[in-house]
Amino acid sequence: MLMDMARRAEKIGISAEKCHFFDHKGYLKVDGVLTGGALSRVQSEFRRVKEATRDDWQKTVAARPDFRPYRLCETSHVVFPVTPHGDVFIDLMAHPQTLAIAEAFMGPDMVMGDNALHVKPAGTLSHVGWHRDSPSWNFQERDAWHDRDKLAWEKMKLCEIPFLKIKIFFFIHDVDETTSPFSMISGSHKWPTKKIPAHKEIADMPDHVKLVGKAGDALLWNGCILHAAMHNTDTKARRMLFYNYIHFGMKQHDPCIPKGAFAESLKNRSPICRQLFGFERMKRT
Repeated sequence: MLMDMARRAEKIGISAEKCHFFDHKGYLKVDGVLTGGALSRVQSEFRRVKEATRDDWQKTVAARPDFRPYRLCETSHVVFPVTPHGDVFIDLMAHPQTLAIAEAFMGPDMVMGDNALHVKPAGTLSHVGWHRDSPSWNFQERDAWHDRDKLAWEKMKLCEIPFLKIKIFFFIHDVDETTSPFSMISGSHKWPTKKIPAHKEIADMPDHVKLVGKAGDALLWNGCILHAAMHNTDTKARRMLFYNYIHFGMKQHDPCIPKGAFAESLKNRSPICRQLFGFERMKRT
């Protein structure tokens, strides 16, 4: 069994040790997913969309809406969803390197729950405190999978219990310990749901890990882990792209479900892309 898992891990470009780390620690950083021209293109498109949506962001904040995806506020410029803003954002959603890892920890029925462009301006306080996105780390619905899904999972799995939710963050520019690093408590996805260690300030949380990275790196993490964004004490903004993957049939955020002309534009996309958008399940052999 361990040898089989080692072969599967090697096939998608990670080690058995990293598989164990992801399963037990709840996160995995993959270096250099985007490099060269591919990185430059993403950075350019990110900059274009950020500037094009600046006024809308500020007007939305001023209107004080009830719905604030990814804590949209004065200190959090959010474009939700980002996929309708360009092919580069759709391509990144289905990036083969990161998607293969996520599928091996979730199973064959992944679908995109939501996606966003996120800018944390320089010199701003944290926009969100310590929390979990999901109440439980253990996915029980695999018994409802079709037989072909169960068979596919047995062939691809790199952990025993499928994750309920995986999020993938892409670093658009370098992030260090002063640039509002995304932070989490290692292994907390397996803690009792209501357990949150006592703390006064966000930075006082015991044993938290600040996850820094270079432009083009990707961070995969279990949606049930305790996490937060630190204060941005840097002179530059933190720029990231967020993709949230759940199981097919789970509730997608309505603004992120393709409609109208955008939905029509996706009809000739790859089977896995159409599955991720929730149109239909990809056929498995």
